[in-house]
Amino acid sequence: MTSPSGASLSLRQIGSVLAVGLAARLLVLWHVVHSLSAAWFFHRGTEMGFLAQSLLGGRGLSSPFGGFTGPTAFIAPGYPLFVSLIFMLFGSYTSASAIVLMTINAALNLLSIVLIMRLALRLSNARTAILAGGFWAVSLPLIWMPTIFWETSFSCCIMVASLEFALRLERASSNRGFVLAGACIAVAGLINPALLPMLLAMLSWVAYQSRRVRRNGLPLALLALAIVFSPWPVRNARVFHAFIPLRSTVGFEMWMGNRPQATGYLDESLFPTFNAAELREYVRVGEVAYVGQKSAAARQYIVSHPLAFLSLSLRRLVRFWTGSGTNGGSPIFILHACITSLLGMIGIGLAARRQPSMVLLSSLALLFFPLPYYMTHAEFRYRLIVDPLLTVFAAYAVTRWTERMAEARGKRSEAVAAIR
Repeated sequence: MTSPSGASLSLRQIGSVLAVGLAARLLVLWHVVHSLSAAWFFHRGTEMGFLAQSLLGGRGLSSPFGGFTGPTAFIAPGYPLFVSLIFMLFGSYTSASAIVLMTINAALNLLSIVLIMRLALRLSNARTAILAGGFWAVSLPLIWMPTIFWETSFSCCIMVASLEFALRLERASSNRGFVLAGACIAVAGLINPALLPMLLAMLSWVAYQSRRVRRNGLPLALLALAIVFSPWPVRNARVFHAFIPLRSTVGFEMWMGNRPQATGYLDESLFPTFNAAELREYVRVGEVAYVGQKSAAARQYIVSHPLAFLSLSLRRLVRFWTGSGTNGGSPIFILHACITSLLGMIGIGLAARRQPSMVLLSSLALLFFPLPYYMTHAEFRYRLIVDPLLTVFAAYAVTRWTERMAEARGKRSEAVAAIR
């Protein structure tokens, strides 16, 4: 692995980091299989299982809260389709399906490590790459990530792969590259729509940088994005007779986070899966009207309590970056997040002159991705998605500090030798 600057990593170095990461994740997987159960894995993110079951039953994307409540746009279709394929091949809610899903998530984690090391090598040198990859290989929250029954591992991999792709496209732009970028952004949006704002921001910057060479780059990318992504909003318009471009859940999420009893944490007791009264109301009025009611209630609360909304938003912002957004979450989450947030921001500042493009593209991602969570709730698993970028810059900050310490020691040694 060689960077544009000429820095390189040997296959042995990469393999060693990956071997450690694989061993740690296999140990976690073994523990889950032997000490917990498939039910433990599937009980978090129950909507994914319900939606996969509906797809297998020929009812399309429907009934996100169990039973038969009709079509839904609460969740984007990408990950439920993937889960339904695993269920079809290995059985619904079986131990085999749980193992396969966790194994695929672990493989995505390992791919993320490779991409993290590539970016760190591009930014600095082999020491930075090994430190960044090694941290991602062994950090406790990260080795448990494959056990999350959501698209988190996919989103992390997309995040770091997007930066790598954007840097390549900026350096060697082509019409084919922009078309591929647009199609990939669409696929990412169908897996996790929260990625779209930052991906579009990164695409716009690359297109602006390449405007003298490829003036039609951005239009081509947007056309490809529209072609690949459009079946989803078209389906929603046909099924719900309403314009739902991404997910219908936005108003509901806003209401959960902004109401008289809101604390800034996710309150799962309000979710129709766990709240019989909310489920009855959802079934009675239908998804579009139900979400409309919640959206109106959230707007009314925000307008009538602007200071409370500001206070809650600031609280969520702090919780996002400190990893404390999960109510009752482990202190290890906070330790991990504080390390990568603090050192990552320092590293961004140090790298601004050395790699301005990487810093700017990363800053766009770090700026745009968390915005929805400042207004709703800032669960730790959302924070994990930006962790690959922060890890790269955190490793850079550490290696720069150690290099400066070594230089200072060398100068002191030279001064002492000169005196003698």
